[in-house]
Amino acid sequence: MKGDEWIRIDGTLILDDRVEAQESMLDDYPSLRKMYTMGSEGNTAVYYFKDATATIYSFSHAPVVIKF
Repeated sequence: MKGDEWIRIDGTLILDDRVEAQESMLDDYPSLRKMYTMGSEGNTAVYYFKDATATIYSFSHAPVVIKF
């Protein structure tokens, strides 16, 4: 929640088990490399939304709908 607005995200969450996706995520957050490892024997999971919709609600205006 921010001020009088909040967001709700709806969609299908899909596991992306590619090592490249895991590497990219850990490159973006290097402090996590000490705790997480990549690959099929690793402990890193990357997900993405399919058919996602974000709706921003507010007490002061109509909802704003964003489809991805």
